[in-house]
Amino acid sequence: MIVYIMCKQYVPEIYEIFEIYTIYVEQEITIRVPMYRRSLLWWLGLGLLAALIAFVYVTGLRPVPALVDKVNATYDFVIVGGGTAGSILASRLSENPDVTVLLLEAGGLDRDPDIKIPLLSTLERKTEYDWMYYTVPQQHAMQSAKEKRGRFIRGRILGGTSMVNNMVYMRGSSKKYDDWEKIGGCKGWGYKDIIPYFLKSEHIDIQHLTTSAYHSKKGSLTISDGSSAVKPLADVFRRATKQIGVKSNDCNGKDFTGHCDHQTTTRDGERVSVTGTFLRPAMERKNLHIGLQSHVTKVLIYNKKAVGVEFLRNGRKEKVGANKEIILTAGAIASPHILLLSGIGPAEHLNQFKIPVHEDLPVGEFLQDHISVPVRASINESYTLTPPRATSVISKIKYKAFGAGPLSSNGAIAGHALLHSNKTSSSDDPDLAFTMFATFPELWNGFDLNYGKQVQKELLPERNGNRNNTEGFTMMIQLLYPKSSGTLRLKSSNPFDHPEVDPNYLAQEDDTQALIRGLKLFYKMMKTQSFRDVQARPPYTPFSQCSKFKMNSDRYFECLIRHLSVSGNNPIGACRMGEGSDVMSVVDSKLRVKGIDRLRVADASVMPSLVSSDNNAPVVMVAEKAADIIKIAHKIQRNNYKQKKNGVKRKSR
Repeated sequence: MIVYIMCKQYVPEIYEIFEIYTIYVEQEITIRVPMYRRSLLWWLGLGLLAALIAFVYVTGLRPVPALVDKVNATYDFVIVGGGTAGSILASRLSENPDVTVLLLEAGGLDRDPDIKIPLLSTLERKTEYDWMYYTVPQQHAMQSAKEKRGRFIRGRILGGTSMVNNMVYMRGSSKKYDDWEKIGGCKGWGYKDIIPYFLKSEHIDIQHLTTSAYHSKKGSLTISDGSSAVKPLADVFRRATKQIGVKSNDCNGKDFTGHCDHQTTTRDGERVSVTGTFLRPAMERKNLHIGLQSHVTKVLIYNKKAVGVEFLRNGRKEKVGANKEIILTAGAIASPHILLLSGIGPAEHLNQFKIPVHEDLPVGEFLQDHISVPVRASINESYTLTPPRATSVISKIKYKAFGAGPLSSNGAIAGHALLHSNKTSSSDDPDLAFTMFATFPELWNGFDLNYGKQVQKELLPERNGNRNNTEGFTMMIQLLYPKSSGTLRLKSSNPFDHPEVDPNYLAQEDDTQALIRGLKLFYKMMKTQSFRDVQARPPYTPFSQCSKFKMNSDRYFECLIRHLSVSGNNPIGACRMGEGSDVMSVVDSKLRVKGIDRLRVADASVMPSLVSSDNNAPVVMVAEKAADIIKIAHKIQRNNYKQKKNGVKRKSR
């Protein structure tokens, strides 16, 4: 047991060997080896593993210089939040050895090896690695969810949400980035200006895209084909979209509309995080310090100038100063929360909590998120990832030995279709995204959609009385450009009280009508020959809360949407970027907090509008661009430290 715990917590590579050995002993040796020899083989193998662990500890493990228990009094840059954006900025700004950088992260290290396994990574949700944010009860959506609340999955760990998300890599429509510049006045944020920052970090590992002008092999963030583990069902989906007149594209290429295969931040069947890609290669630098378990409570402001931050670690209050800048990268919810606690926000709201106002800004006054409606269908083919199949002995051996099989699939996603449903709209941009999951997410611990057990029981089809064995899929229909928006407000002045987050889902009737069109498109797909070939069967009994309406009528669909909708998990905008007449903006196009010197925000909270994709890839871009903005502002020469490219090395995660 001691060997097992040591392996899992501190030497994950050896733990993998231990797992394979355990499976082999249990499944093979017990069949082929006489009883009296089994224990001898077991203890012999265990002894060899223990010796190997000792060897690794003696020869390979040593303290990481960047991880510090005591921080210096000041640094040039203090970065708050060690998630996607913070990890990238810490790496980029510390490339010059003359620049000192401190990265503060409320969470700890990724010690659990399961976090690297794409399909099982969802088990890390609702653990110490998740901030456990919930929305306030919704008035127009999620009426059958627990307490009518939605969930935001945000990583509380070095690497942030990149450690617990679905690893989807999608940039979004070029037209929406152009709108940032044209409508919001955010000069330098149009598509032609930001595409180089997507390419800077990318290492494309999909053969037919390696020569595309929209992809790059020069970066270190590996992008792989994420549908290979569920290829039979992915092919069904591709054929079905073609049969309703939808062409297939590279959704990160020239044309955003259409069906596209699933691109992911994975490599050799494992999660690729920003920690492994950007931060770990930088941890040997003497000018970079990282403080873990450090919960920042506020930015210290003097005469309209950010001079440092206050944080709690191990029950102790500490302060650290910044010679040049403080950069908030705590994420779409935590960054605006910290600003409000620091006295930057709507004066009237801050006065309610007796927080001294340093700058009256609309922090938290604009917040948006995608909203989705899941629809389930059963099929007659063994194409899907049921829990028994995905976690079988064969599956585990295939994954541990080759990085392949069901466990290498991130969330069992089988592809996307980005479709334009509103024929009366002047825009030809897609307004809906259809994402196929080759499973029923509710069957997986941690991957629940926040429904109560009774609702789940009603929605999930059975097979021989056992839902775990039901072959089927979930189609997640997501509204890309909702008109509804909400707010983020303080619950109290206690920094450990989560803020009150209200996306105000479906407050605008246009949003509901768009999702009704999405449900009609789903049922149109179900009639295609491709889905008939696998005998796809959508729900044939009405949901009890909507049974008073004719099944599959507009009224019935609206009822389903208002009861069963779920968070898109892509909040943006609470520290909105904008210039000139944008009265809802908090930061300018250089990401500087308006009215406060030496303070920037660089994460999803600055995005002026949703960009029709998950936040994963856009936040990487924001961080890469922010690094260049800051380097230019402070005349920091480009790297003397050379960034190690670990995009093709399996063990450098």
